[in-house]
Amino acid sequence: MNPYIITLLLFIVAGCGVTIWGWTVINRGKKTAQWPSVEGVIEQSQLSSSTDDLLPRIVYSYAVSGRQYQRIVAFPSGTNPTAALASSYVKKYPAGAKVQIYYNPEQPDQATLEPGTARDDWLIFVLGLASTIVGIVFLLFGG
Repeated sequence: MNPYIITLLLFIVAGCGVTIWGWTVINRGKKTAQWPSVEGVIEQSQLSSSTDDLLPRIVYSYAVSGRQYQRIVAFPSGTNPTAALASSYVKKYPAGAKVQIYYNPEQPDQATLEPGTARDDWLIFVLGLASTIVGIVFLLFGG
């Protein structure tokens, strides 16, 4: 088989995979926007974490149905850690601040400070879709 066609097919399959991944990330984000919320408090807010000097360590606590929970803000894989990012989060979530915590009603230990879909989530989906379309166009019309 022609190596050009094999490369394009692999490109299309990878594009489809990224598109599906992006769609699941978007849907997961949309679900968090519908979660109930409770008031919580920022317990710790530091410029660096033990795993990455450029990602902040922000710990928050909240209670649901009389049970206390404590979580660390988790950044999605692929987050570009920078000192500016850490600084902006520490300013946004200072220690002692009262904040709204959005939690999964089926599993209250799952929670977030920022519900909904982030702008970058759409980028994953769009890049995957664009890669798939470009691969198909080159497969059908490329020489």
